[in-house]
Amino acid sequence: MCKPESIAAFLREHISGYTIINLQELLAPVHTQISSILKPDGVAFSLNDRKPGKYEGANRSMGVATYVFGGRSIDHELVTRALFPERTLCSTLQFEGRDISVMNFQSLSGADYKKAKSSQYTALADFMSGRYLDFFSCDANEPRIDALDENEVKFFDHGDGGKSAGLLLGKNKVHQLSDAYKRYLNEKGSTGNLDSPLAVSHVISKQQPRRFDHIYAADKWTVDSLSYPYEASIKASSDHSAVIGEFSLG
Repeated sequence: MCKPESIAAFLREHISGYTIINLQELLAPVHTQISSILKPDGVAFSLNDRKPGKYEGANRSMGVATYVFGGRSIDHELVTRALFPERTLCSTLQFEGRDISVMNFQSLSGADYKKAKSSQYTALADFMSGRYLDFFSCDANEPRIDALDENEVKFFDHGDGGKSAGLLLGKNKVHQLSDAYKRYLNEKGSTGNLDSPLAVSHVISKQQPRRFDHIYAADKWTVDSLSYPYEASIKASSDHSAVIGEFSLG
């Protein structure tokens, strides 16, 4: 069970200077508690824009949020064409007069969604294609097989052979950002763990480790550090690892 106080305490340890926090799978009461503890300088929360309907299920009660420290949030929008727009959030943030565009999304999880998963990915791909972004971070529930070599990455088949997820995370991606963790491994001359996954961010049914959580960054940003503190994240009551990155303009 998620413990907002523990999550907030974990996040506070990583707030320093100019900081962006993207959270996924966030219930409104949990968002309220975490934001009231952390007191960010800017906040965008998707459920404020797309509130769950009276007769909709609990799956429409989870949103995503972006918190800003040392700057401000000046604009945001949801991907309205997505089946679940409340699982998406694109924000324009500002730090000392510099605008930074950040995408935050959570994929659909569970076998019941079937082709809805691929539809959600293609809506995101349409939105991101041709749009400038500095960063995006996500709980993608992908890939099925992780690898440094993009040609070896494999995605789950949601009735499309994994093609839709590949539009965001694969070699045929429709945007100009790249996987910050792979860049970090390559730039530091480390091959990391060449077996799949390259790092662990989630364990399916307590048996299948996966790297489902990601930060992608535009090439102009240097990846100074990037880590997956899985054990500390689980201790803080999350079922996924945080992805902690430090970036500078190269």
